Amino acid sequence: MNTLSFDSKRCERIRQQLDSYLSNELLVETATEIVRHLESCEACSRDLESRMRVRDALQRAVAKQPVPDSVRAGVLRNLRESQSRSLGTTGRRWAVGLAAIAFLLFSLFGGEWLSLRRGQQVIASILKLGISDHLICAIKGHNYPELANSPDQIRKKLGASYAPLLRVVQERLPGFEVLEGHVCSVPGSDRKYVHFITRGQGTILSVILTERNGASLPKGKFLASAESAGLSIYEDHLSGMEIAGFESAQYFAFVVSDLSQHQVLQVARELAPALNEKLHVTGHILTPIANDGVADSMNLRILTETTQCDEKSRCRVQEQRQNA
Repeated sequence: MNTLSFDSKRCERIRQQLDSYLSNELLVETATEIVRHLESCEACSRDLESRMRVRDALQRAVAKQPVPDSVRAGVLRNLRESQSRSLGTTGRRWAVGLAAIAFLLFSLFGGEWLSLRRGQQVIASILKLGISDHLICAIKGHNYPELANSPDQIRKKLGASYAPLLRVVQERLPGFEVLEGHVCSVPGSDRKYVHFITRGQGTILSVILTERNGASLPKGKFLASAESAGLSIYEDHLSGMEIAGFESAQYFAFVVSDLSQHQVLQVARELAPALNEKLHVTGHILTPIANDGVADSMNLRILTETTQCDEKSRCRVQEQRQNA
């Protein structure tokens, strides 16, 4: 097990060599020293893992990005010209050639890397909505009974619009008991969300729906963690919880719990197709699709809301039947 290391100077020196270590550019003795340090330093180990994830994402992006024939020909021509020069100018020519290659690669893939980072930030901000709703309503607010409410009670709280979703959650979450289902509102915001609170495998698991209002999870094969019946599923670890989210009709849907990442992702994969189908069938509950300007505004509002949400907030359960 990794332990904490307080030798800050040694850590700084090790971290300066991590990229070279990943590229196998170090002497055997130096690499061995780094391995020994990583075994006893949790902070440096996390730093290494982070660099490995970024490098892996970049390598996959580069592998999938076709290089234009004109660029390929230009690079090869520059290399051949460099090789034909005299020995005295070889070093300088190679330096210029490598700099040109580095510039071309950044031009081709730098924008894609920035888009990847931005996409990850947007995903995290949206998934924070589900984490916040789960923590405030289910965990801190404990807005569920010890003995499950009857299906009729839950349907009444959900209202005619959302009552059909109860059966989907019951059927697609085997081993989990639905304790409560209701519609919550967020203080200081016009956002509402449908909240199913279930119990199983020794813990509480939430299934949450909130209207997208034109906002959207960014597309990209490097951003999604899994797929189910054509639906991209995104996951993250936030505030000690695992969350998996996906778009379903005009809603964001979240599965949140302190179960393992694999378990939460598996629940989301089982739930997504049936929930998506039900939401499209009951199309009368959907809101119109917003234009791009409204979508950008909604994404900004999501970022603001998730950063301003505090622990004192409480959801207000809507006891009355919702209008269809």
